[in-house]
Amino acid sequence: MTGPIYVDWAITNVCNLKCRHCVGMEDLEVAHSEAMRIAREIIELAPRWVILEGGEPLLRSDLPEIGTLLKDNGIDVFVITNGNAFTQERLEKLASFSPRVLFSIDSANAPVYRYIKGGAKLDVAREWAEKCAELGIFQGITVVLSKLNLKQVVELIELTEELGGQNIIFLPLKPFGDDERARRYYLQYALSPGEQEDAIKEIYGYNTRLDIFYDEPFLWNIASKHNLSVSSNPSGIIIPEVVGCAASYSLYIQTNGDVRPCMFSPKELSFGSAVEEPLGEIWQRMQESDVLTAWCDQGERKGACGGCPQFESCRGCLARTVRLCADAREADPICPLAARSTTLIA
Repeated sequence: MTGPIYVDWAITNVCNLKCRHCVGMEDLEVAHSEAMRIAREIIELAPRWVILEGGEPLLRSDLPEIGTLLKDNGIDVFVITNGNAFTQERLEKLASFSPRVLFSIDSANAPVYRYIKGGAKLDVAREWAEKCAELGIFQGITVVLSKLNLKQVVELIELTEELGGQNIIFLPLKPFGDDERARRYYLQYALSPGEQEDAIKEIYGYNTRLDIFYDEPFLWNIASKHNLSVSSNPSGIIIPEVVGCAASYSLYIQTNGDVRPCMFSPKELSFGSAVEEPLGEIWQRMQESDVLTAWCDQGERKGACGGCPQFESCRGCLARTVRLCADAREADPICPLAARSTTLIA
């Protein structure tokens, strides 16, 4: 059995912030012994890299032990932090296993940053990013891109350069929760299909030394349309030989052990619990599932995706399609290249 190319693992539900776009953590968190067993089962699946996030991963005391186990077994480790939970002791423990550290910085403007990230301080995140850079572990930043920060993409690229990063990853706001507050936030601030296309043009048209990744499955088709070059270097999310949605090539582990294709997947896309059964068995079930099989088969897809000549280099976003359409066979409702007019589904 071929394993996932990468694993994204939310190792804690504890966080010091209340980001407005947070996908939400389950109430339970796996115990230390369970976490170490899951880490060993991840190693058996032999992914190229593992992302450790949360919540805020620095607030989990056994982060260094988990990270060290993965690194000692030849797996590259990325840690995504909000940058506002550091102490000198936590920095030293983080550096002890030499991960690639990505800071979640959703605005280059302090008031907007503070609004999005629930009172966080941009200068604090910058300070600790610089300290990580001094230790050689700062990789870059991730940005949840929305109408709130859409006009700051160049500033965010320049900020990453200034901090000494190698990568910047733009993750356009996706439907992320089941409550009314999350629904309203998404409808108010998610990018329209046209804004998505314009953002890709601006971001990839900007001259920078950074490796940039815009995390949307239609990226490659939009880039081809406008003759833009897309980096193929691994960034902690991108898979060089895979274009389009990576849901069938990766897996996401929630804080309670629940396993889904990606972090944006709703509970309907849960394939089991890593606490209750071996992770390898859950991965095998995912690969054989009718849902993922139908989603990858253009003959099963409806609407624009069903008739798209560029389907194989995109397929649409599985998580968004299921959340907004309640059917993995439907077309991705946000694709800029769709033959029909698209609007956010209320």
